Amino acid sequence: MKRLVVLSLMFVAFQANAQKVQLGLGAGASFNGQPTDNLVYKGDQSLLNYAVRTNFVYTTKTNIRFGIVGHMHELSSKSDSTYKGFPNRHLRIDSVGGDGKKLVYSKNTVAACLTLGYNFNLGTSTSIYIDGAIGWGFARNNSLYYQENEGYKAADGGDGMCYGGQLGIDQGLGKHVSFFIDAAFRYYTFDYDAGAPTIRPAEKLHYSIWAMPITIGLNFTLYELPPSIKNTYNVRGRKYN
Repeated sequence: MKRLVVLSLMFVAFQANAQKVQLGLGAGASFNGQPTDNLVYKGDQSLLNYAVRTNFVYTTKTNIRFGIVGHMHELSSKSDSTYKGFPNRHLRIDSVGGDGKKLVYSKNTVAACLTLGYNFNLGTSTSIYIDGAIGWGFARNNSLYYQENEGYKAADGGDGMCYGGQLGIDQGLGKHVSFFIDAAFRYYTFDYDAGAPTIRPAEKLHYSIWAMPITIGLNFTLYELPPSIKNTYNVRGRKYN
């Protein structure tokens, strides 16, 4: 009986949500797995890289969330193994890995995803959300110029589908501002016009890789209809339901 009461109260709390539109911006860190397919330079050490996030999300009165979420972050790792080098257009790379330098698969990975999920309202100002995501990603790299800590940089211009999900908490700070913590998972499939290094016969570079950007930031409420106006009427006689 107690469990039934608790579940009933949770259900009521989940239903008592406002319609709102939010614009958010955050920053944090990301880490990633290793590339698949014909990108032979695979790391064995994960790195913590930068991450930036933005979102435009609408939450309905029934707690359904949908919108657009964008991420930008780096994809890189390190390797204790040493691989055969390759001739870059700008310089000759004798070997890759085994020197403590980064393998940079994408310096600026940009992804935009459509999201659909559910918002669990835990109180008047706190909620937890979970979303699925699908969209497109772009891998950008200045592969001709290396920094001191970079041992390999993949070609520029990869793009392809990405999909995944995200889980987060949103805590209200005021009437129109809230603080969020978001953990996202993205799986990228990139195809390039450039060739895959050391692969013979020649093939165009293509690989898949996952990443997990974790960000904190602020959501700004641009529009909101509180739950108290449900079943009331506006000045034109239209019912809020």
